[in-house]
Amino acid sequence: MPESFFDFRSRITKPPADADESRLERAISVADLTAKIDAAIRGGVGGTVLVRGEISNLNIHGASGHLYFTLKDDKSCIDCVMFRGEAAKLKARPTDGQEVLVSGGVRVYVQRGRYQLYCQTMTPLGRGALEIKFAELQRKLEAEGLFDAERKRPLPNYPQRIVLITSKQAAALQDMLKVFQRTPWLKPKLIHVPVQGAGSAAKIAEALRSIRDSECDLVILGRGGGSLEDLWEFNEEAVARAIFDCRVPVITGIGHEVDVSIADLVADYHAHTPTEAAQVAVARWRLAADALGNAAERLNRALRQTVSNHRQRLTAVERHEMFRRPTDRLNRLRQLLDDRQKHLAAAVAGLIGRVRQRVARQEQRLAAQHPTANLLRARQRLNRLSDGITHRHRLRLTEAAGRVEALRRELTALDPRGVLSRGYSITRLKNGQAILNPADVKAGDVLITQVRDGIIESTAKDSKQMDLF
Repeated sequence: MPESFFDFRSRITKPPADADESRLERAISVADLTAKIDAAIRGGVGGTVLVRGEISNLNIHGASGHLYFTLKDDKSCIDCVMFRGEAAKLKARPTDGQEVLVSGGVRVYVQRGRYQLYCQTMTPLGRGALEIKFAELQRKLEAEGLFDAERKRPLPNYPQRIVLITSKQAAALQDMLKVFQRTPWLKPKLIHVPVQGAGSAAKIAEALRSIRDSECDLVILGRGGGSLEDLWEFNEEAVARAIFDCRVPVITGIGHEVDVSIADLVADYHAHTPTEAAQVAVARWRLAADALGNAAERLNRALRQTVSNHRQRLTAVERHEMFRRPTDRLNRLRQLLDDRQKHLAAAVAGLIGRVRQRVARQEQRLAAQHPTANLLRARQRLNRLSDGITHRHRLRLTEAAGRVEALRRELTALDPRGVLSRGYSITRLKNGQAILNPADVKAGDVLITQVRDGIIESTAKDSKQMDLF
C-alpha cells in the first residue's frame, strides 16, 4: 500500500525519540516560572521600596474596600493595590491626578502573571493629608449651610454667665482669666477638656452639648497656638456640629492670628486668639461705666427738658383769657347752648314731619291692601268677567241657533214626505228593498207603494208590463 501524504509529513517532521525526552526533562511549569520571576523581582528590588508618582485609574472596590490604581510618571507606570486594612488608615481619600509617596513591596500576581506594587502606606505630596481632609470637610459643611452668616446668633451685650471650654493646664486659660480680672463681678465657669490628642474632639463636642441656655449666656472655646496637627481636634466634624447645635452663642479663640479652623468657621464669632475672645465677651462690660454715665446724662437732659416744657404750658394756661375773665367764657357757652338747642328742636321737628309723612304713606298702602278693599276689587273683577262670559255665551247661542235653522231647512228640503206631498210616490218590494229598475220586479212580487196619505199594496202580474211606462 503506497504511503499517504500525511504519513510522509509525520515521518519527516517527527524528531528522534531521545530528543523528545531531553526537552521534556528541561521543561518547567508556568507556576515554577512565575515563582522564579517573583523571586528574581524580590531579590532585585528588595523588600520595601519608596515610590513617587501620580495616581490614575483609581478604583475603590465596593465589596472589599481595596484600592486599585496605577502609579505613573512621564515615562512609565506600574499597577498598584492597597488592601482594605491599610486603606482605612489613610487620613484623606486619594484622587486621580494626585501626587503621592507610597511604600510597599513589588511582587508577582501569579493569577495574572504580572507584577504589581503592594502598597503599605501612602503620603500625599504637595498638599498634606490634613489639608486635603480640611478642604473636604469645609466643602461639605459649607454646602450644608453651617457657615452661613444669616444663621449666626448675635452675642449678648452684657453676658453674666460665661462658660470657658478649654484645658485647665492650657496657657489659653490664664490669658482669658487675666482679661476677666478687669471685670471681677463676672465669675466664668470652666469646663475642663483635653484640647490635643486622640479623643479630644469627642470630649469637646460632649462639653458643648452639655450647655443649657438656662444656665449660660455665652460660651468661649479656646486653645493656644500650635501646628496643624496640634490644632486638628478643632477641625473634626463632631466639634463643628456641636457648635452649630449649641443653644447659646459661641466665641472661638483657637491658635494664633493666622490659624483658621473648621470650628472658627462655624462659631458665631471668630476671635483670632483666646485673649481676643475674652475681650470680645466683656467688651460692653468694660464700657458699661461710660455707657451708664452717658445714659444718666441723657436722662437728666430729658428730665430737664420735660420739666421746662410743662412749666411753659402751665404759664400759658395761667395767662389764658378764661382765667382772666371766666364769665365771658360762661356767656359764650350759654349762647352756644341756646344755638344748639334751636338746631336740635328744628332737627327734631323735621324728623317728626318726615316720620309722619312716612306713616301716612304706610297707612295708604295698608288701606289699599285691606281685606275689604281686596274683596271689593275681586267682586268688580268677577262682575266684569261674568258680563264678558254672558255676552260671549249669547253670541255663541245665536250663532248655534242660526246653524240649527239652516240645517232644519236643509233637512226639510230633503225629507221624502215633502216629495210625496207634491204627488210623487215610492215603490218597494215587500221585503223593503227599493225598486230602482223595472228588472228588479218579477211576476208575482208583492209591491208596496207609498203615497202622501198611505200605502198601496199590489201584485205584479207581468214582468214586461212595466216597459209600457
